[in-house]
Amino acid sequence: MSVSLSRLRRVSCVVEDIELAVRYLESLFRAQRLENVPTQIHPGSGRHLAHIGLGDLVIELVAPQSADTGWGERLDQYGPHVASLAYGIEDMDQLLADLSDDNLEFTHTESGVIWCRSRALIGFDLILEPGEQGPLAELPGAWGEVSPMLHVEITHHDIAQAGRWLERLFGSKRVEQEFSEFLVGITAGRMDIQHFSLGDAVLQYIEPRHDAGPWWELLQKAGPSVHNITWLVNDMPAVATASQAAGTRDLRYFEFDYAPLFGEENRIGDKTVGRIIDCAHILGFHLELSERQAKNINTYMYKEV
Repeated sequence: MSVSLSRLRRVSCVVEDIELAVRYLESLFRAQRLENVPTQIHPGSGRHLAHIGLGDLVIELVAPQSADTGWGERLDQYGPHVASLAYGIEDMDQLLADLSDDNLEFTHTESGVIWCRSRALIGFDLILEPGEQGPLAELPGAWGEVSPMLHVEITHHDIAQAGRWLERLFGSKRVEQEFSEFLVGITAGRMDIQHFSLGDAVLQYIEPRHDAGPWWELLQKAGPSVHNITWLVNDMPAVATASQAAGTRDLRYFEFDYAPLFGEENRIGDKTVGRIIDCAHILGFHLELSERQAKNINTYMYKEV
């Protein structure tokens, strides 16, 4: 029996330099540094910690100060990367029973939090916290000059396996299927693409072929991993200028005609500009940014953006 999750509370990233990551997001999007964010990771003990809000997402930045800690070992093994996604959960007993059946490594803390070592299965670990979380001082969705988060994009060698596990434990479903199929078509079959719900978030799974470039390269280097996180922006030229000033470059630049999916009558301009900025060395993930593809985009999205 699956258990239900809260909205996505945090995405935790292991980075080398927290202040650099914060300045970078502030310079590109006017992202907002957050204080007093409830978390299971605390500063001290050889690590620095900060939180920054972007769209409706709380990004948790962890910078290990010693290679001899668990966080330091992760940084040494994977480089800067997304370590975990955090959710609240009500039926902790049911989840513990399900995880025990899986023979999956997890830690159950005295405060009732489960840290599930699920990276090999789904591309990231899960931090699962009991009960409801109190509201943040800042309202989600009010942070920076971006939309709410569209997708957490994960490169994986077996999408079907990941999807089955997420569905069995958390009731995840395939979503945005027309959008997925359209993306497969415009990538000329170099990757399979499927979207799954997890709480209020959408996971975009990529199963890349050997000629799929950075998705394939990351999968070979680090196994199932978060490749990028996606937002919409209103002023792409301004973002491009800020990225260049910050010393980052495009990993991919693309112009797509989305009219075959969304309808000619819903077109916004001739082409939709998108880019993936090569900044995982700063943030732990690349930024995928797109102009708004169509007037009716929310008809095709799992949540309103």
